[in-house]
Amino acid sequence: MPDRVTRPTTPVVPSTTNRQETPQTPATPTTTPANTGWAPKSNDKVLFVAMNNSDAHRSTQESDALKARGTNVTVLQDLKKDDTITTKNAAGQLATHDLTTQEGAMSFALTLGLPGEQTKKIADVLVNAGHDSRDELAQIAQQWAVAEKGGQAPSRLVLSGHHVGSGVYGENNGRLDWPTVGALAEAMPRGAKSVEDLLIAGCYSGGQNMMEKYTAMFPGVKTIVAYDGSSPGAASGATAHQKAWEAATRGSGDGIKREIFQGMRKGENVTVWTRTRGFDDGKPRATVDELKERRASLEQGFKDAWEGGPIPDTQRGPVRDYYNATQRLIQHPDTTPAERKSLEAQRDQTIRLIFHGPVSARFQETYGTKISAGYEALGLAAPNFKTMNRAQALASIREFETKLAATPNAGDAATKLAPILRDFAELKSSLIPDTWV
Repeated sequence: MPDRVTRPTTPVVPSTTNRQETPQTPATPTTTPANTGWAPKSNDKVLFVAMNNSDAHRSTQESDALKARGTNVTVLQDLKKDDTITTKNAAGQLATHDLTTQEGAMSFALTLGLPGEQTKKIADVLVNAGHDSRDELAQIAQQWAVAEKGGQAPSRLVLSGHHVGSGVYGENNGRLDWPTVGALAEAMPRGAKSVEDLLIAGCYSGGQNMMEKYTAMFPGVKTIVAYDGSSPGAASGATAHQKAWEAATRGSGDGIKREIFQGMRKGENVTVWTRTRGFDDGKPRATVDELKERRASLEQGFKDAWEGGPIPDTQRGPVRDYYNATQRLIQHPDTTPAERKSLEAQRDQTIRLIFHGPVSARFQETYGTKISAGYEALGLAAPNFKTMNRAQALASIREFETKLAATPNAGDAATKLAPILRDFAELKSSLIPDTWV
């Protein structure tokens, strides 16, 4: 994930606060002309999706830096109400669409003016997307709809936010997970084909395996820049990286090289893929066995922290090295699908271990009532996991499990809390979403 920094914010879609909204009657889907001979054209416009809107992260600081260069940048970001979007019809009437429902997703998709079958596909993508990502996906769909109807969508795309492997996300926001982005690209093939230059401004987004994922989603892509390791934050290098990227991707060529990032903070983590030269991370390609040996040599440091040992620095040290080694093994083309699935689960545990502090705080905020009820049902003082390190948290959970095992008929509050505590101890992604990290 990017460094934690403070970034300013810029609203994108007008707020509906204090506005009189008139219900909008869904229109019949229009039939888009065949537009025979349509092809995407290089236009140097940038579609910038700013996923990270927390107080500590403002992705729009990066887009503001691009705008200051005179670049044509359209910024999309989290809207005020999760998973909703407001549209305006030709008569100026506003309608707000709840994208969590099939009806709301369809009423929005109808505003795009696309054929019926395609409209339904887009609505299905939106309603099935993850929490608080639908509003960003809907805004992307609005931009891509221009191409679907024969026009030209921006030919450069930036996705900015945290990333550990499954998608780009923000604190207090949702995640654009890659399967959903791929589904939207499939539903809007001209929009996806319009992307010539792609920048993923997020950590661990740039291994060879990830590049193959991106090229499958964006068949017209000519250049991709991402990160094989941590990426810089806006105040610590990202704006410099993106200025260099913007200058190097103007026009229709694919001449960008990773050498332009040399000397920049975290420039060594940049990876570049181009259609003519392929993948370049600046390193000799290690064999999969060499990567396995490297990871095995770091495993003890991970185990020590897993059992409760301290992690003084989240950005460096044995656990971060172990995480990096796991990510690189996931990305190696010779890693088997079964191995990759197991490694991805271990990757997710490791990043949650590295950021155990913020994870514990969100866990306490989310499950505090259940924690209090479960512990009190066993006659135990309820802990505050927000103030505990991992060793203390594990000790508290062991005490709870021991007392529960010795207490027949403990009651629902205790028995229902037990699997929640177990999943928290094991740092499972099924309990702890990426957005807590």
